[in-house]
Amino acid sequence: MLFYKSWIVFVYALALSLESVIIEYLTIYFARISPIVLSSTSITLSGLMLIVVACIVTKTYKDIVKLFTKSWKPLLMASLSLSLGIFMWYDAINRIGASKEALIAGPIEIILIVILARLFLKERLNKFHIIGICIGSLGFFLSLASDFSFDDIYNVNLSNPIGEVNTNSPFPLILSLFSFGDLEAILSAVGFAAGVLFLGKLVTKYPSIHVAGASMFVAGLILVLCMIFPLLYDTMFTTTMPYSEKSFSQIELLSIHRNIIILLLFSLIPFIGSLSYVIGLRRIGASLTATIGSSNFIMIFAIQILLKGLGYPSHLPENIFLATFGCIMGFLGIFIIHASDHFASKSNRYYH
Repeated sequence: MLFYKSWIVFVYALALSLESVIIEYLTIYFARISPIVLSSTSITLSGLMLIVVACIVTKTYKDIVKLFTKSWKPLLMASLSLSLGIFMWYDAINRIGASKEALIAGPIEIILIVILARLFLKERLNKFHIIGICIGSLGFFLSLASDFSFDDIYNVNLSNPIGEVNTNSPFPLILSLFSFGDLEAILSAVGFAAGVLFLGKLVTKYPSIHVAGASMFVAGLILVLCMIFPLLYDTMFTTTMPYSEKSFSQIELLSIHRNIIILLLFSLIPFIGSLSYVIGLRRIGASLTATIGSSNFIMIFAIQILLKGLGYPSHLPENIFLATFGCIMGFLGIFIIHASDHFASKSNRYYH
């Protein structure tokens, strides 16, 4: 019975996994589409499709109109946060690969949601949250270190000049684990976590499918503006390159027709993921949906290992052992955090 209700959430997790893996192929290996072009176009189209489906399902557009007119401030804040998270997600995959991005961002996003909810919404932090945060943080740091061999990690402090001053200090080692792509993965988690808090207020007033569609659409439009402004600036103030050559360099020299087809097909994946997430929320609740959905980074890791074994290019972490251990610890921390929320909600329903 539970699987009958929850299978749609596995579709959501699979859609997220496929989205991340395909982003890697489209930005690195095959089409070489710029992350800003891919994210802005696909998210805008996905949000638009979700709004259309919401209007068809509810047979009214009044909630959408109210959302854009009466709640535009929290919607804008949520969309700004989501646009940050989405672009950093896409660009981090372009730099460090889908697996490592997911292994870093997955645990830290849930941890940040719990911490931000405690700071700004005054939600109670119980001992299971603390245990989950500690275990998830371990998974996060193991994932950060997964591009280093054990010898590299051991010798980092010895080769760092700071180590000559204080060889017992852990900071040179910790700082050496961060690349720019790792920082982007962390910022994507920050963006998504902040977006969740703003969306949480909106879903108390409006249907979740309307909120999801509107926030994705506005986030996509924000990313479109971020894509267009640099092009306009280059067009207005740069004269060293002919306009036609400059334009084609911005879209990665892709065939226009092929580019459009790829973007249209790809936008179906975040649309399916968002729609299945909304249905999962209604069927089994937020905690179970988030827990099952968090399995996406395990799926991404498994898919990329499989693709690598089949001879396809995959940007996997160098240290598979650390990545695997970090994956297990990260998911265990998320499971403990959400299991605590699930049992607490069941206990409240029982006593009330």
